[in-house]
Amino acid sequence: MDIKFKVISMIAGLLLSVSFTVSFINYKKDVQSAKDQLKDVSLPLSVDNIYSEIQHRMIKPLIVSSLMANNTFLIDWILNGEKDIDSIKRYLKEIQEKYSTFTSFVVSDKTKHYYHSKGLIDTINKKNSSDKWYFDFLDQDRLYEVNLDSNDNFGTSLIMFINHKVKDYKDNFIAITGVGIKLENIQQMLQTFKDRYDYDVYFVDKAGEIILHTKGLDKRGNISSIEGLKDLLPKIQSSKSSKHQYSYNKNEYLLHTKFVEELNLYLYVEVNNKKYMDPLGSTLFMNMFISLLVTMVVVFIIRYFINIYQKKLECMAYEDSLTKLDNRRKFNKDTESMFGQYHRGHIESIRLIILDIDDFKQINDTYGHLVGDKVLVRFSEILQENLRNSDFIARWGGEEFAVMIINTLEDDSFELADKLRKSISQDQVLKDLAKREVTASFGIGTLEHNESIDALISKVDDALYKAKESGKNNVVKA
Repeated sequence: MDIKFKVISMIAGLLLSVSFTVSFINYKKDVQSAKDQLKDVSLPLSVDNIYSEIQHRMIKPLIVSSLMANNTFLIDWILNGEKDIDSIKRYLKEIQEKYSTFTSFVVSDKTKHYYHSKGLIDTINKKNSSDKWYFDFLDQDRLYEVNLDSNDNFGTSLIMFINHKVKDYKDNFIAITGVGIKLENIQQMLQTFKDRYDYDVYFVDKAGEIILHTKGLDKRGNISSIEGLKDLLPKIQSSKSSKHQYSYNKNEYLLHTKFVEELNLYLYVEVNNKKYMDPLGSTLFMNMFISLLVTMVVVFIIRYFINIYQKKLECMAYEDSLTKLDNRRKFNKDTESMFGQYHRGHIESIRLIILDIDDFKQINDTYGHLVGDKVLVRFSEILQENLRNSDFIARWGGEEFAVMIINTLEDDSFELADKLRKSISQDQVLKDLAKREVTASFGIGTLEHNESIDALISKVDDALYKAKESGKNNVVKA
């Protein structure tokens, strides 16, 4: 496996591991913090707010019924024989309009007459099942009760009646009075709590029956039949206020209960943990996605700079730092590649030229290495100006250069070498640098089918040696 790929994979894996681990740890902390905040702060505070609003909106009818039960006009009217029905009609209508109740009523214990703002509308009878509420209430020690019922005189709507006992001046029971509120109004109030706080709010009586709830509540009937809640019922009923946690239908709930004495009901306020934890889960996945995105960007940047650094290393490994030509190592690599293509029949011919600057040591000794370096640079420029893009040029070492020519006739190769020789000896820049004519000797040879690269180099090197021996500034074929 490529080492670059290994390095990038390790860095990416490390970044993802760290970011995912940190995100997960933060998620766990956030979940626990949210649960604690919900359980110890948000939910209790909301319960207090809900309780206060219930007192404001539901306790008001109870106060009205209490005022009615202690009203001297109502007591005197009953004690005087219930003679003026129009006066009681006006009184009940005034109560109904003033306090915005659905109905207001009074039932005389002596006559069992049921009065309403429209007048006498019924007579209570023990044999009538719809009048059972009246006689059940008589048997209770409480002065008031909250009762859910329907009344044929008011249509089929379910109504919450707040009933209150009326006593005369000698504390004798003489009637039951009170007001009625449409259940739809109560449910709207509970739904308002649901919309505002995103909590389920419902009322449970002492027997465990859920008697008032929001429409969306997934619990019905008696608490004792609801999984998770049934085990909590004894604890709830033994305390005025309590906090609990339970499971129901694969969901976790936080529950806060409060006993509302005025209504003789338990207020249940609960929240599904999932609704509050889901956004945290979404945040976790978003953080992980961002981490993945950042990691990809980091990997891209690292790969980009690694490629740049790798190219620089390759340049250092294969490029001559002075002339910017390929060095001997790169030339050998290219030669091996061309040699393979030659034997596979992809290349018709390979010819090698090795040239050496004549008396270069004398230039260095006379004018210094700085001038010598400038001569080498200019020498490389002349080669590049006179050779094709398909030809391979390299600084062979010191003042020696090598040129590999592909698919060129032997005579053409010789002419090219001689052209280079003339260009060098006639170059004015070189003359100015060395204060004399600068020349070069050339050895040139062709790769034969039975030859190796080393054999080609050896025979061309011998040809160069002969060019030097024969007076320099000439081209000798191998």
